[in-house]
Amino acid sequence: MPPFFLWTGKAAGPSTVFAPKSNLEHWAWKAPLRPTLPATHDNRRPSTTIDRFIIEKLESEGVNPSPEAGRITLLRRIHFDLTGLPPTPEERDRFVADRSSSAWLRTVDELLASHHFGERWGRHWLDAARYADSDGFEKDKPRLPRFVWAYRDWVVNALNNDLPYDQFILEQIAGDQLTAATDSQRIATGFLRNAMLNEEGGADPEQFRTEGLIDRMDCIGKAVLGVTIQCAQCHNHKFAPIS
Repeated sequence: MPPFFLWTGKAAGPSTVFAPKSNLEHWAWKAPLRPTLPATHDNRRPSTTIDRFIIEKLESEGVNPSPEAGRITLLRRIHFDLTGLPPTPEERDRFVADRSSSAWLRTVDELLASHHFGERWGRHWLDAARYADSDGFEKDKPRLPRFVWAYRDWVVNALNNDLPYDQFILEQIAGDQLTAATDSQRIATGFLRNAMLNEEGGADPEQFRTEGLIDRMDCIGKAVLGVTIQCAQCHNHKFAPIS
């Protein structure tokens, strides 16, 4: 991962570039490695590679796996997991009556294609992006411009359209800087505009402009880099090599 900037909020720009030190190994800077699949005594049980890790732990604890849930229970679980909504009576009856080997996969594909999929899973990213319809602080006025919901819809549509993760991040941080940027890519940079805004009487505009810059870096650190940069606002970071 390349070094990143810790902004001071001054017109001169970034103060110093901090790169990870060799003697401070932070998990966020370690490349993920594919683990070796564990061996299990009952090789008939695991149906996926993830199952092998679960079965290995259960066997080490001397615990038997729970029996497979019924079809209606499984259907409700996959509906709530992928869309956050229960199956309709018609969807339930159709699934129960479909005894073909492809019934489960067909249901999963239908839910992944549902617009509700992006609504369900986009909520997690919107939390990380500190999305809100209002400014926060004392007045908590509706955000300006009034169509901040366009960023929310961009996130939902990005998930529903299976936008690759690298493009998902790029457009949110620098969509307006792309060659021939589209309106959609400009809307994506709403990610950087979700900081709380203080319009209280007597508020110092320069103070909150600086705090907004710090908030942007902190959000990028938490949501993208896996690093809590906020500690370095006032003192050296305890765990990550950020002054």
